[in-house]
Amino acid sequence: MLVTLRQLQYIIAVSETGSFSKAADLVAAEQSTVSQQIRVLEDRLGVSIFDRKSLPVKLTPEGEKIVAQAREIIDKVEAMLLPFKSKPNRFG
Repeated sequence: MLVTLRQLQYIIAVSETGSFSKAADLVAAEQSTVSQQIRVLEDRLGVSIFDRKSLPVKLTPEGEKIVAQAREIIDKVEAMLLPFKSKPNRFG
């Protein structure tokens, strides 16, 4: 099962903003892309991450666990990249 970092960023953004459109603005993506990618992830996992019937959008109990793990993963990736951010890219 392939889960992308971008999908994890999307679910974190929606959980923080309570809105798919606000999350899309936050991550510089189209709202339809955010919605579609979250739906793909939900289908792969076999769970609903968000209760879309409520406004603002709320996490399901499963979604709370998934977002907590997504934050850990994103934090680890950012920590891994931090030492290299100040170095020039050898490809450009």
